Amino acid sequence: MDRDETVHSVARAFNVVEILNSRRVTSLEALHKSTGVPKPTLVRLLETLIAAGYVHRVSRREGYAVTESVLRLSAGVRDRDVLVDVARPLMDAFTLKHKWQISLGTHEGDALVIRATTRHISPFSREQLFLNRRVALLASVIGRAYFAYCGDAEREFLLKIAEAGPPDSPDTAIAAEPQRVQELIETVRSLGYAIGQPDPLGPYRSLAIPIMGARPGDDILGSMVLFWYASVMNEHQAAQRYLGPFYELAGAIAEGVSVRLAGLSGAELRHAELA
Repeated sequence: MDRDETVHSVARAFNVVEILNSRRVTSLEALHKSTGVPKPTLVRLLETLIAAGYVHRVSRREGYAVTESVLRLSAGVRDRDVLVDVARPLMDAFTLKHKWQISLGTHEGDALVIRATTRHISPFSREQLFLNRRVALLASVIGRAYFAYCGDAEREFLLKIAEAGPPDSPDTAIAAEPQRVQELIETVRSLGYAIGQPDPLGPYRSLAIPIMGARPGDDILGSMVLFWYASVMNEHQAAQRYLGPFYELAGAIAEGVSVRLAGLSGAELRHAELA
């Protein structure tokens, strides 16, 4: 079997699994109509999937159904991975339109980790390589956007981590001042974004926003930061021009994540019905 034929066979097998996964039981005739694959070929694919443990034959009349083993195919998918997968093309589209570099971070332990960036396509990208970098939750602009909008219980937990951090940590210093922490939260929420502490000698300025879950009660997903040249516009001008589109981007990402995760949850529910 040559490479093209192998790839084609694998693609057919996954297509069959997807169709079976969308219904409680599927007949051979229904599979044939949905895929256009000849029945003899379908039977061979189904027998292979049965041998692998992903499909079982319910009856000659009713047809086939997936087994719980299919759930293992999504075991490595985490909410954070879905977020990055959904966000990347949307972030690229934002930068292609508005030119400025943006980056996305997710919370991990005592920091925010930069999981995606448009540095590679922005004509005004920062020189620093930001991807996979761990940044402070209280001392960085993208971290403050996350911290100000996360749930009360999570915020309290993050504060305890920061308070117990090394003495030379900027987060530890901020966490030791409750009034400063409260002012940080109130400022970010009143503006609707966090503003970076500018380096007087540096050319860049930044603002960051949260990526909230698409549905009421959903957890915060992460946060994003937008960079621009201080020589081009000030904070107020940047917010006027880009805050609306930036929040639209965050909303589109959140909705895409919700839809993607609902599909995974739906698969799990369908398997529960079969049990």
